[in-house]
Amino acid sequence: MRTVENFEWFRNTVAELTNDVERIRLLSELKLAISSLNSSQLKLIANSIPLELLFDCLNSSEKEQIDLACDVMKTIMSSWEPGAVLAQYKIQLQRALGHPTPQARVMVLQELNKVLSDGKPVSRLNESEDLLLAVLDCVRHEDSSVYEKAKDVLVKLGATPEGLRLLYGQTLLNELISSMGQSDIVRFRVYEVITDVSVNSESGLRASHTSGLLPSLMSELDSDDILLQLNALELFSKLAVTPHGFQYFRQRGVLATLADKVLNTGESPFGSLLLPGLIKFFGNVAHSWPQEILTEFPSVVKALFEVLDSSDFVLLGTVMETLGFIGTSPQGKQALHNLGDSMSKSMKMLGNNIKTLPAEWKVRTLNTVANLIQVKKITRSWFASLATDPMELIMHVGRQPFPELKLAVLQVLNVLGEQQWGQEYIKGFAGLIEFLLDRSTEATKLCKDAKYEVLRTIVSSPTSESVFGIETILRFKNYIREGPVYVHVETEVAIEGSS
Repeated sequence: MRTVENFEWFRNTVAELTNDVERIRLLSELKLAISSLNSSQLKLIANSIPLELLFDCLNSSEKEQIDLACDVMKTIMSSWEPGAVLAQYKIQLQRALGHPTPQARVMVLQELNKVLSDGKPVSRLNESEDLLLAVLDCVRHEDSSVYEKAKDVLVKLGATPEGLRLLYGQTLLNELISSMGQSDIVRFRVYEVITDVSVNSESGLRASHTSGLLPSLMSELDSDDILLQLNALELFSKLAVTPHGFQYFRQRGVLATLADKVLNTGESPFGSLLLPGLIKFFGNVAHSWPQEILTEFPSVVKALFEVLDSSDFVLLGTVMETLGFIGTSPQGKQALHNLGDSMSKSMKMLGNNIKTLPAEWKVRTLNTVANLIQVKKITRSWFASLATDPMELIMHVGRQPFPELKLAVLQVLNVLGEQQWGQEYIKGFAGLIEFLLDRSTEATKLCKDAKYEVLRTIVSSPTSESVFGIETILRFKNYIREGPVYVHVETEVAIEGSS
């Protein structure tokens, strides 16, 4: 094992890399030796190793040699101060950004990300326009890992006023615009970069708008290609959940345009393909801005509720997840509650879905119900709207011998156990307390753990003792103390109504 005492060995081994024939062996030895050093030893050794010879090892068609050289350099550069490698080896870094292998490009991009994570990053890149152009070239690279690292560099660059001026300066902006003509994939990569820059700050959004790139993204909504519209909607979702992004789309009528698209999907031959994306977009935005979306865009709300009765399972799944997502926050629950009878009718539809849909969709419906009935007192009326006897509906599914259904039911019980009205439902359903205390009814560890969590939730609630009584709570606590998989002789108990 090499240590810092072998200081000369490291220098001599790096110097021997001029020997083409021995490079793979020497790099392998270097990689092993460097990996044995602690952080302080590595820092001392790394500062004494000239990186030129290691960069020269990238001039090869041997994949093993390139991989080893990258591994050694990444380890060495990790111990250098941010910006030190850039200051000394800018030409080598720029050359490596044009390397045919993804590994070399990713190595350099990771180093540039490190530079930009420092407190004073952008000043080091002010005179590195050629280097930044090489980063932009990586946006066009066919390997997605190269693109992702390049995107990180550009987004971090755009996180400061100085960086924004560099990113949207004439040279780099022209290169971004030129790249967009290469393919749909590259165009949307550029859109993703400018979207993330816009998400970061209001100044980033303004700069992206002034550049013309953000308006160009919005024009994709007029495309005849449904896939491009869906890709644009995904990017819009990221921006629209920020306060400045929401106001931007609202003021420019983008939200109203998308609401009209929801209303008119039936008139388009591909409208059914676009509708799930539109609903998901409005669901994401409504999660952050429930009152604004649900009151300003009634056509979207109407479409959302109508689909709950749809036979299109893809669309139905999207709507249920969207409804549940909106209802996860107290503000979302209040906004849904303000819709009046619409929500009660929707809960009845969900209850019907629990009865009639295949097992996979029963699970998704129960997950939606669990999201909707958390915490808010107004959700008691929603739960009651599921069916004439909502607990019988839920537990009928829970009696079926399918672990995924039982897990979904136990998730609903866990949410009910958080609040007093839910605890009253649990206590009032004949046989349910004994069912919760009976480990033998669950065949899988996941279900045993889920049942255990239901009891933990109940015991943790400040209202549980007044609802269940001290004797029952002591039984719950004993169950929790023993754990979810404790085995002992128990009296077999069936839930009332089971066969």
